[in-house]
Amino acid sequence: MASFKKLTTALALILLIAQAPLASTNPVSYQSILERLLGNHRVINIVDDFLLFWDQAKDKSPGVQRKLWKRMVENKYPDYFDRAVYRTTDPKIRQTMLDEFLIRVPSQVEAIREFNRNISELGNNPLLEAVIFFKARFRDYQQQRDVYIGLSMFRFDGAIRAVQNDAGIPDTLCLGAEVLSNYSHEQIKIAVAHEFFHLYHFGFLFQDPALAEFRMAHMPLMIEGMAIAGAEEVFPYQSREMYMHFGKEELSAQQRDIGQNAAQYLTLIRASAPPEQYEQWFTKSHVSEAPPRGGYFLGYEVTKRMMAAYGLEQMVRMTPAELREHATEQLAEMSLDGVLVMAAG
Repeated sequence: MASFKKLTTALALILLIAQAPLASTNPVSYQSILERLLGNHRVINIVDDFLLFWDQAKDKSPGVQRKLWKRMVENKYPDYFDRAVYRTTDPKIRQTMLDEFLIRVPSQVEAIREFNRNISELGNNPLLEAVIFFKARFRDYQQQRDVYIGLSMFRFDGAIRAVQNDAGIPDTLCLGAEVLSNYSHEQIKIAVAHEFFHLYHFGFLFQDPALAEFRMAHMPLMIEGMAIAGAEEVFPYQSREMYMHFGKEELSAQQRDIGQNAAQYLTLIRASAPPEQYEQWFTKSHVSEAPPRGGYFLGYEVTKRMMAAYGLEQMVRMTPAELREHATEQLAEMSLDGVLVMAAG
């Protein structure tokens, strides 16, 4: 299987290079190929600017580092940092985020540099592979916006943000290089495929962005569950832990408690709970009663059950109301299954 994937990637690259204008004297780069695959939308690499910044700032005082950061990086990409990373206008919060980043990033710089080298090569490039295989699996996907390879101040590995529009509709892929630089080649591919599935799904979901139902508990459950299943469709044969970023023990615990957890989350959906009551199901926190990232696991289980009757191409076209109906039905069955298993034991 691995050799087949490498062969497919190589063939795709050959075809893309062959389609380049004969009169062109510019060398074919990973960026030009990515942009061609993405409908000629730009791939904006902020990491190059960060590395130039760090070469000048690494031995400077915190105050000088902040000034260099603003001048050499942040001010060049104001929309990206305002809308994708800071997501607040409070200057104190922004200052705290930047200070924390500048304290943490020195130990990560060489890994970021290596990540940047890897995604700048044609061969064995995880970003290029993710795009090629995603478009091969979901052939009707159409890229709508540019892609940012940036810094997230350790907030995300990948996220879909409203960088390039004023309506607040998430439609732009933003990658956090300092987080991805800790990932293996396979983990990077899966993370990128996961985010591209979000783009694919959001292209249908947000055709009517005024719906209040987007704040309901079933939406993150289905959005994340479907993206996990989408990444699995693009790159099959990995472990379930890989797709969900779980450890083996945590996955086993959530599989064991699936009936109980399904019942708890079903209660949130039926009560039309606001985000502050369900968002802890999508974090790694152990503070609340919700299992760490439990919403991802439940969403994936609901999605896999739905896929027995519907393909992902049909599911991405479902309305929020339809997704709520299916999520409620599947969670109720999972809750009952859990009760029956406990009774049998």
